[in-house]
Amino acid sequence: MKKILILLVVLAALVVTAVVYQKQQNATLNTAATSGVKSRELLLPGLDPTAVQKIRIKDSKAEVNVSINEDRKGARLAERGGYSASIERVGRVLNELREQKIASKQIVGKGAWSEIEVQPPGDNAEGVGTQVEIYGAENKLLASFVLGKQLDITGGVSSTSFSGGNQRFIRIPEDGDTIWVVSNTFYDIEAKPESWLDKAFMDVQKIREIAVTGPDEKENWKVGRKDESATDYVLLDAKTGEALDGPKLSVSSLLSTPTFNDVHAKDKAGELLKGATKARITTFDGFAYDVQVAKQSKDGGDKYYLSFTVSADIPQKRPEVKDEKEEDKKKADEEFAAQKKSKEEKLAKEQQFAGWVYEVSEYTINNLFKKRSEIVKVEAKTEEAPAPAVPNAPAPAAPAPSAATPVPKLEVDSKPPSISVTTPPVAVPELPKTEVKPAPDPAANPAAPKQQ
Repeated sequence: MKKILILLVVLAALVVTAVVYQKQQNATLNTAATSGVKSRELLLPGLDPTAVQKIRIKDSKAEVNVSINEDRKGARLAERGGYSASIERVGRVLNELREQKIASKQIVGKGAWSEIEVQPPGDNAEGVGTQVEIYGAENKLLASFVLGKQLDITGGVSSTSFSGGNQRFIRIPEDGDTIWVVSNTFYDIEAKPESWLDKAFMDVQKIREIAVTGPDEKENWKVGRKDESATDYVLLDAKTGEALDGPKLSVSSLLSTPTFNDVHAKDKAGELLKGATKARITTFDGFAYDVQVAKQSKDGGDKYYLSFTVSADIPQKRPEVKDEKEEDKKKADEEFAAQKKSKEEKLAKEQQFAGWVYEVSEYTINNLFKKRSEIVKVEAKTEEAPAPAVPNAPAPAAPAPSAATPVPKLEVDSKPPSISVTTPPVAVPELPKTEVKPAPDPAANPAAPKQQ
């Protein structure tokens, strides 16, 4: 009985302690609506995306600095040597921030910032969030905030819970201890340079020929097709009896709208493309790509790299057509001008991505690593089958060496020789016997006189 009373006392003490702790937490984290900064509808009121020139994102591990071009049609990533950043992603983030509404607010003292991960990156090892700074002209700071821990409110969990989920804590420095809660995790805002890259860099279409040269000259190969409508490629440098083993090589969509994982500066080409396989790809549109691909093994894993240059032969004038109607000529000229412009824009865009070293998946370039011996089949020669051997038949005697045979002197007889033909007897079936009657006497039936 005494033990039971002791257990009840201990249990009651634990309950009281839990209640007191919860009240202290609520006092720290929650206040009346009138406390702290006055509630508002938007997280960043007055933010104008068109005035933004730079975005800086930093966490405990990495940093991203994205600068928007003056024409606002592109952006650059400082952490990748000024390589193109995704302007679509930049625009998406800025529009989200401009329109982001506040779900609720809490008052959290500085001592609890680590618990909800709104500490700024720096000397603090724990509770660090993602700091975002937005700059305008002349490097003027337009907005600054720290993305904190995600908040789970699904399944009836209180909005004051600090577990992960579909809402997020945000601390704005000038708002003091007021912590905002928004219904957005801001998936796009992360301090990973590779995630901000513009992944569209080349697009090979309408392949005509591919010539691959590697470290081993014997394994080089060249394939192509005679016209754009042909679906099958053939071996252009085939030797006697050789042909392309089609199922073992897939090149119809090679490097068509490929993507990449990361990009490296041009000065890394010597290291990352060591021992590269080279390929020249020409298209029916007049484009020519000189491509280098390499596989490098490091730290127990394989990585694949690609670099390219591009040129194009773009006709500047449409060939004249004899007796072409004016209406047809105008339409054809407009179509030609549109195609010419499209090709020139494509060339200009791809040339700005040339020379960089791209880290790609194995699937993207694995067909360029194929060896000639892997894609070529040798057709078997057809030979006449030998005559079947006769059992126990004596072997034919070897022919005697032929000696020079004198041509006999022909003697011509003055009388032509008589020609006799002997017909072999032929068995003729016996005909049926016919009764033979004596011929009638002419005197018995005199001829009738002729009529006058």
